[in-house]
Amino acid sequence: MQHSGSQISSVNTAPTVGPQRDTKEVIVLGAVVLFLGGLLAAAWFYSQSSDEGKITTATVDKIENTTVSDLLRKTTVVSQAQASAIQITTPVVSIADIVHTDIYFEVGRKGLTDEGRAQLTTQADMLKQHEDYGVLIQGYTDQQGSASYNKQLGLKRAETVKVELINAGIAEHRIKAVSLGEESVLCVDASDICRHMNRRVHLEIRKIGQEHMMLPPAPPTIFETSDSFIDSPSTMGDGGSTTENVLPSPSDPDATLESVSGS
Repeated sequence: MQHSGSQISSVNTAPTVGPQRDTKEVIVLGAVVLFLGGLLAAAWFYSQSSDEGKITTATVDKIENTTVSDLLRKTTVVSQAQASAIQITTPVVSIADIVHTDIYFEVGRKGLTDEGRAQLTTQADMLKQHEDYGVLIQGYTDQQGSASYNKQLGLKRAETVKVELINAGIAEHRIKAVSLGEESVLCVDASDICRHMNRRVHLEIRKIGQEHMMLPPAPPTIFETSDSFIDSPSTMGDGGSTTENVLPSPSDPDATLESVSGS
């Protein structure tokens, strides 16, 4: 009995390391799988982020382009509306009831200078805003030349100014042109400065009223075609003969109308 027990106790028993090794391999394999899965997930997330970024960028660009186009279109519409509002609400500048302006001319000339044209442009713009104003144009000259020549030259200067205003859009019935020639000169000495002051057209722009500047319509002319009107007798004699009052012809130099002194 003792021999059997010693035999059992002397048997060599090896350690059980098999299951522990398998566990370590599973853990390592699981770690590798998790690592690879993380790499794949990271790659997938990055690709998705890139695609979303591209889509987002394209969408933002489209929205920005659309917004810019809308803003430009709205800005254009607003600018046009503001321009129209400015044109409509432009205030009319008030002026005095009488405005005086002088346009100067060169020696012996009836043509306008550049300065004179600029002045008339300003006056025409003012007259367009105030349609109840009329213009009296007075042509003057210096004292050189004969009185008759200066009278004609003054009228030509006044007519030049009148035509310029008409071409600028001022109605002719609002304008009256006269010539005073060398009459009513501003100064009488023979200096160049004095003569230049006298070579002028004076504009007197006065508030008159449209109803006072328009000529009334001429009454219609009635023409009678009846023979009785043309050949009607003025008097009837006892014998039934007719006599007519015949007026002397204006072309007859000997025909004159004389007043009866009572004799």
